[in-house]
Amino acid sequence: MLPPEFESIATSLTARYRAFLAEDVARLAVPDLLSAEERVVGFVRELGLGLLQVFVDVRAAQAKANRPPCACGHLTSVHRTTEWPRQTLLGPVQVRDPYVHCRVCHGSDRPLHAYLGTDRETWSLAVQEAAVDLAADESCGKAVAKLERHHPGVEMDRTAALRLLHEHGAHARAFIDEKLAAARRLAEGRPSGRPTAGADELEVEFDAGMIPVATLEPITLGEGALPELTPVRKLPKRHKATRWEEVKAGLVQTPGQVNRLYALRPTAGLEESFDDLFALACLKGWSDQTQVRGIADGALHIRPRMEEVFDVGHFRFILDRPHCKEHLFEAGAALSLPDGLTVQQWATTALTKLETGAAHEVVAELRAAWEASGPDDASRNDRLRLEAGYFERNSDAVAYAEYRRRGWSTASSEIESGHRHLVQVRLKISGAWWHPDHVDDILALRMLKANGWWEAYWQTRRTAWRTRAAGFAEPRQRRAA
Repeated sequence: MLPPEFESIATSLTARYRAFLAEDVARLAVPDLLSAEERVVGFVRELGLGLLQVFVDVRAAQAKANRPPCACGHLTSVHRTTEWPRQTLLGPVQVRDPYVHCRVCHGSDRPLHAYLGTDRETWSLAVQEAAVDLAADESCGKAVAKLERHHPGVEMDRTAALRLLHEHGAHARAFIDEKLAAARRLAEGRPSGRPTAGADELEVEFDAGMIPVATLEPITLGEGALPELTPVRKLPKRHKATRWEEVKAGLVQTPGQVNRLYALRPTAGLEESFDDLFALACLKGWSDQTQVRGIADGALHIRPRMEEVFDVGHFRFILDRPHCKEHLFEAGAALSLPDGLTVQQWATTALTKLETGAAHEVVAELRAAWEASGPDDASRNDRLRLEAGYFERNSDAVAYAEYRRRGWSTASSEIESGHRHLVQVRLKISGAWWHPDHVDDILALRMLKANGWWEAYWQTRRTAWRTRAAGFAEPRQRRAA
């Protein structure tokens, strides 16, 4: 439905176009549907851009003609008018922004800002959304090129897209944190027992993947050496120090369904990542009666935190089977195996013992091998001790034969796949290195998309924009009154 101010215009325009086509019986002016679409799209774009320019020009004239008195009560005069571009999805409009000055108290104002609801803001919110949408999926260079192809007349450089990416990434994380906090509050305030629409069972997966990060570090100089300076700002040059850091990823799903909710955090957000999983479970209908199965590596910090956040309900930890096999191969490689017995054969036998409830035999074998590997702790093979501890801690989480009979998952393969299509596809593109402080920005945006929260986030930004716009008008309205 069209806004009221456009209904009569659209009715008249449609009638005139219908009459035009009725006269074009030979189809010479508009020969086919493709031509019609191209002409209509071009016309709508030009008409829309023209209407936006009219809006800005009329409001500028109104702002000059109806400017309120200064705070001292005297009328201000227009001192000068500056011009700045406002980029919209239809193209740029030129804003002629009057600057008014009071000759008595020397106060000043920009009255047009109250009429537009903004100060000198280059990119409209619609352009920001389109740019961030593209830049969240591919490099900023490719994103701005695609933005211009999809929206002719919109020109944005790569650095502007990157700034918008970080700006909205920070807002997105705040939006996510509030949404998850609300879910936790709702669950904590719910009476004990399963709610009507609650989940009977949920699966929670957790894993970590590596991404490239880089920081600029000072260049080590010899004694008495002077640093080389940058050509413009004349600051000491620095070198790029690169390394790899983990991204923590998790998901919550109802078994047998494909609608999953994902949690993404940088290395610094390790503790919060487990709280996120619980909040996502709440959004999936968790209650203290829900049977929750957590599937992950059995590292020291993972299992205890998963059990901690789900401690008020029914939780069962399952050691991710591929991680289990990986640790068995590492343990087998550290053993002094008899001739003819390969690491793979030993690991296969050990896995069978684990699956059938004989984990204690594997632990005992590894501890005995560790004690026999040297006369004291300092000289013994520490890998054997670590692997024995690993399987002892998780001895109650490796009954894979029983899990399969129950139809339960035994691997965190879904979240490992999620690393590829949620994290690596954007953060591990060729040649890209991320500052550790900015990793969370892109993760938050990727999380919005994965969970279907994109439109809800941008609705909050539109609400915030209109709230800010009202703030431009309020002081002027008080002075006018």
